[in-house]
Amino acid sequence: MSIDKEKALEIVKRYLQDRKREYISIDEKDQIRYEEQKRINYGKYEDTIRNIFVVTYYLEGYYEPIPQFVIVDTETGEVHCTYTKHGYAEEWEDEL
Repeated sequence: MSIDKEKALEIVKRYLQDRKREYISIDEKDQIRYEEQKRINYGKYEDTIRNIFVVTYYLEGYYEPIPQFVIVDTETGEVHCTYTKHGYAEEWEDEL
């Protein structure tokens, strides 16, 4: 199975809803980045090389919106992790 940018966006929106993350905006399909052969730094696939989509969503910030980056596997459609300026969102969410 391989997914396209439109499917990646659907997956991320569902993921954010399931995790009850609020956001003010999210990238459109044409803004999603495709990156080949990237090392995954967190989670089940840590230290493996995968092709990924990076979907950015934004939190309300004091001066400007704060970006958060959701990493989606292009082959499986699985969300690997969410990069934030404070680390991986799943790290502290899963502790609760």
